[in-house]
Amino acid sequence: HSDNDACADIVVLFPSGPVNLKSEVAPKGMEFKPTEFVLGGKYSTILTVIAFPRNIAPGFLSDITNIQGVKIAIKHIPIQFSVLQKMLNKEIADLKVRYQSEKDQTMQERIRQDYESLEQFIQMLAATQARIFDFQMHLMVTADNKEELELRKIQVRNYIDALGMRAVSLMFEQEKALKSILPIFPPQDIENRIGTPIPSVTVAAMYPFVFDSIKDPGNATLLGVDFSGGVILFNQFLYQIRKEHNRNNANMIILGTSGSGKSTAAKVLVRTHIRNGFKVVCVDPEGELGDMCNSLGGDFLDLGKGGEFGMINPLEIVIDADEEEIAQGLGYTVLTRTLQQVKAFMKYYSPSIEDDVLTMFSDVLQETYKRYKIDYNTDFTKLTSADYPTFDDVYATIKGHLVGMTDATHERDVLERLELKVRPLVKELRYYFTGKTTLNIESDFIVFNIKELMNSDENIKNALFFNILKYAWGLCLDKDINTVMMVDEAHVLLSSHNELGAEFLAQIQRRSRKYNTGTIIITQQPTDFAAPNIITHGKAIFDNASYYLVMGLRKQAVDDLSKLIDLNDNEKEAIKYYNQGEALFICGNKRMKIQVVITQEELDSFGSGGGY
Repeated sequence: HSDNDACADIVVLFPSGPVNLKSEVAPKGMEFKPTEFVLGGKYSTILTVIAFPRNIAPGFLSDITNIQGVKIAIKHIPIQFSVLQKMLNKEIADLKVRYQSEKDQTMQERIRQDYESLEQFIQMLAATQARIFDFQMHLMVTADNKEELELRKIQVRNYIDALGMRAVSLMFEQEKALKSILPIFPPQDIENRIGTPIPSVTVAAMYPFVFDSIKDPGNATLLGVDFSGGVILFNQFLYQIRKEHNRNNANMIILGTSGSGKSTAAKVLVRTHIRNGFKVVCVDPEGELGDMCNSLGGDFLDLGKGGEFGMINPLEIVIDADEEEIAQGLGYTVLTRTLQQVKAFMKYYSPSIEDDVLTMFSDVLQETYKRYKIDYNTDFTKLTSADYPTFDDVYATIKGHLVGMTDATHERDVLERLELKVRPLVKELRYYFTGKTTLNIESDFIVFNIKELMNSDENIKNALFFNILKYAWGLCLDKDINTVMMVDEAHVLLSSHNELGAEFLAQIQRRSRKYNTGTIIITQQPTDFAAPNIITHGKAIFDNASYYLVMGLRKQAVDDLSKLIDLNDNEKEAIKYYNQGEALFICGNKRMKIQVVITQEELDSFGSGGGY
């Protein structure tokens, strides 16, 4: 073909008729304005960064890459050392002149700091022999309309200002800026007027992927790898050996739909904690940890069968007060918390229980405790499971009052309604709820299971779940050892919108660090944590966690999760399409997509309970 032929429009025949390929590939409309342009129906502007902060931390650009509607283009063009030398000498001379002529002391101090920063820069160059690059960075902001573009521009500018950078839309230069960031065009003359000289080591450190991997010291778990192949060595108790921002406790929340891999991720963590000699207490409603517990010599307590298989007395008191609180005269809070917890138990057992009946129950319970010489001044550390009353005693107190009431008063009416609520607990349900605690625990790996009851009446299941959680928390209050408390299917505690139960879970999250305890809360329904009457406690549960492992979730669950933790638009979209074992790992200030890695041998050691 001749040159003219080569430049001619290319026409391709499709079944619907001839199509001009050039017209199909070209954007539908392009219009450049002084500080913005329209490209294919989208409104855009290119912000060019003209100033960077003095000090840049590793992964400096990681947060900017997650801003919705923003694309980043970076060029780093090598600078000859002779050119750089002239630039540095000129800058030093200019700073000296400005310092001597400046009258304002504040401005003088800023010039002095700039001068010292330049000296440090030269010393670093000499020490590292680093190459220097002309670092040019553009942010292309895109929106569907002009108003949205203006709003996004303000948001992006505010964000990068907070990072110590300055960016401007180059007037009448938007077309050149666009050509500069596209690889199909030759170098543009604006490239000679923009850019900042930055050493290669700093350039490398700025990129997001340089700090995705986590390599915690101490007793770390090999959790998986990040998207760039970096190893995730995660120490849930890092705060005990090193301070790191937003990693000030050992609380973790794992979220994901059924089959997303959350159970396996939790087992990887649990196995490491057992290997490290920690005490591990698990509330495992579905019995998924049964095989693993038995193979590791743990105590697998099947409370779903009740009676001789194991009983936890709901009226037994959990001594949640440390030496410091008791020394301050706060021992009375132990009984106060217990009364709240038993009231929460009653709300799970009977969600429709009226407030006046619940208040009467609290009065009757305190009276029953007094018959056992238990009040706000009792030294609970000297009591054993045999020293606490049971629901038989509470029922006897109620019946005793009713015998003495002959008149039809409001108080008698409330007591009669309470008697109707408590009666099943001492009759057909007594094998689950009435009796002294009869558990025989011989190891530091304890698993509570109620699988037998998971398909039974929801109220009974929820009440037993909460009763186990309260007792399990009582096993996590030894400051002398690290303890991990794992709660699977945690949404069950909130699904009935029981505010007292939600408050108890939030209390565990707040107080766990005091006892050197870390929590692993697992749920597939963040929606229950974000219900209108629960969300205050739901946010407290999430706010008091340093770590989140977010596996695959459906759209509604992602929307509700975003009410509880900060997720950018890219993360919200990605979570919906995660494959099995993929997760967004939020570890303090670090956020990354990871793949939970596990060998077949490890998977076999976990047994048959649960999926991948």
